[in-house]
Amino acid sequence: MGRRAVSQLVILLLSGFLLTEAVKIEVHDKDNKTCIYAFLSVNFTVRYEGNETMENATFLLPNSLSSNGSVCGGNNSAPLLKLDFGPGHSLSLNFSHSAGAFRGDVLTFTYNTSDATLFPGAKNKNVNKVSVDSLMEKAPLNTIYTCRSAKAIAKKDVIMVFYDVGIQAFVENGTISKNESICKADIPTTTPPLTTWTTSTMTPTTLPPSLPTVGNYTLKNGSNVCLLAHMALQLNLTDKDDNQTQVINIDSNSTASGHCGEQDAALLLEDINTTILFHFIVEQSKFFLKEVKANRSLVVNGSTTILQYSNSSLRYWQASVGSSYMCQREQRLRVTDQLVINAFKVWIQPFDLKSGVFSRAEECSLDDDSILIPIIVGASLAVLIVIVIIAYVVGRRKSYAGYQTL
Repeated sequence: MGRRAVSQLVILLLSGFLLTEAVKIEVHDKDNKTCIYAFLSVNFTVRYEGNETMENATFLLPNSLSSNGSVCGGNNSAPLLKLDFGPGHSLSLNFSHSAGAFRGDVLTFTYNTSDATLFPGAKNKNVNKVSVDSLMEKAPLNTIYTCRSAKAIAKKDVIMVFYDVGIQAFVENGTISKNESICKADIPTTTPPLTTWTTSTMTPTTLPPSLPTVGNYTLKNGSNVCLLAHMALQLNLTDKDDNQTQVINIDSNSTASGHCGEQDAALLLEDINTTILFHFIVEQSKFFLKEVKANRSLVVNGSTTILQYSNSSLRYWQASVGSSYMCQREQRLRVTDQLVINAFKVWIQPFDLKSGVFSRAEECSLDDDSILIPIIVGASLAVLIVIVIIAYVVGRRKSYAGYQTL
């Protein structure tokens, strides 16, 4: 528990990250005028201690909640949006404004592990609280701040994934604005892919991107490096409706965060449009990649669509604990029928690092030329045996030809 308490867990459980309708809230003042307006969807993941093992509780912000603890704000108080749900759970965000703009300041999530529905078998039944600086960008007053893209916020044993968010604090005269202030993540930053035309079919063909650049990612427990990863990643996203595949390179400058434990570790990579979680576990002194969860935000006809993929039954990148895993050649990691990850120049160690550097590497079978030696030797022996047999048969036939029957 001590080590767990000081670790920052960032395990994005996108399997529970469903595209449900956003929860809508209006907070009213004493004159029954709207002072805070919001709609949002939130996926919570809480890691807690069960009777025997660490467990993950994943749940959504429900529609059945109360905003009675919210405050419109005034001369002596700041506006507060507080959403209470279940037995002792709440999510709150306070606001401030300056220079004609408002923003969210501190986001607080409170959860009660005595709730057996959400936390079955919890060993410690108590109320816990985590507070983080809000990632909400400043928005002009009298506008609605909107962010359709998914964004993960994590602290200690909690990960919160926000998506389809709209907030307006300091609503003037009870009238909700029709003007939106769009977050940076919802603004397309890439140019459309190049298109060529083939003379045989005269149909457009999208050129695949060049090979991805290797990214260097590091996680720390305090001042100690606990996970190292060097790799280049490329996503193959297949549309299940038209079976068309889109190839996307992952930015080598993606933000890396995660968690290092004795039996499990997680590396979370985030760029402006993509989030990928690599979850490693230890079994019988071997570590391997057991789980991949990913989402991809796409802007289609002005609307943001979030694609989600998840598989927790994988067994890739296996090596002995205390060693690193290396594979210089291209690998194709099949996560789902719709997501395949091309991995290049992989060198990773999620456990038992010494002095912050990679330990001895165990190479993948694609790289290990040593396995060719017994194959070559075996093939050579087989050829020699065949030659000997042929020579023997030919020799016998010649010897029989030299004698006549009496």
